[in-house]
Amino acid sequence: MNVKCRICGEFFCPSEDSLDLIIEGIISSESMNICDDCHDLMELTEHDLSESFSDAGP
Repeated sequence: MNVKCRICGEFFCPSEDSLDLIIEGIISSESMNICDDCHDLMELTEHDLSESFSDAGP
């Protein structure tokens, strides 16, 4: 089963665990619409943004 990534548009095959969850009906294939590369980039960006904000005084 190939799924199209909503970020980059490339087709990818979800992991075996994700495929099992889709087959069992626990999750839908639409919820698995981001490839691993784009997911990693999104997490890296969120981490970088959270580190750029600080509660420390000036």
